[in-house]
Amino acid sequence: MMTETPFTRTFDVSHLGNAPQKQQVVADAAERAALQQQFELLALDTFEADLVIAPWGQLGVKVDGRLRADLVQACVVTLQPVPSHMDHRFSLSFLPADAIAADPKTVAEAEVIVIYDEEDPPEPLEGNSIDLGPILAEQFALALDPYPRAPGATLVNDGDEDVDNGASPFAALSKLRDK
Repeated sequence: MMTETPFTRTFDVSHLGNAPQKQQVVADAAERAALQQQFELLALDTFEADLVIAPWGQLGVKVDGRLRADLVQACVVTLQPVPSHMDHRFSLSFLPADAIAADPKTVAEAEVIVIYDEEDPPEPLEGNSIDLGPILAEQFALALDPYPRAPGATLVNDGDEDVDNGASPFAALSKLRDK
């Protein structure tokens, strides 16, 4: 998880109790400007999240969220502004680090098994608080379009004959051999 972010919102889980709590997070202008700079955006007009923080199991905490943002990125082809609206849902769980370490293992310690259909493993919960800011910044980074394109933007071939003309890469070598 990201730890260095200019955006911070601390939630004390010791006051959670047995019922879920709703939390709304809205970034102010200075926080949006810092996030805009961190993610190299042209603009970040809105950044807000609705979160439900609930107890999870005996020791854990679950955070279900919906992150919304209005932003402008640079087109990867033309560098023109590409405005977009983000509406991203996520779910994360947290367990104290000692509870994660005590979790029974089903395979040898050195093995790593990736099961794509299962939820992500819980994040470590350090102390009695969760900083929601880095969580939201990380989810924002995951939901950003990595290759934004302006409408109609295409890559133009600058006359390179070797680029995707359907010929085999060995065609040029065979020409040399024939000489």
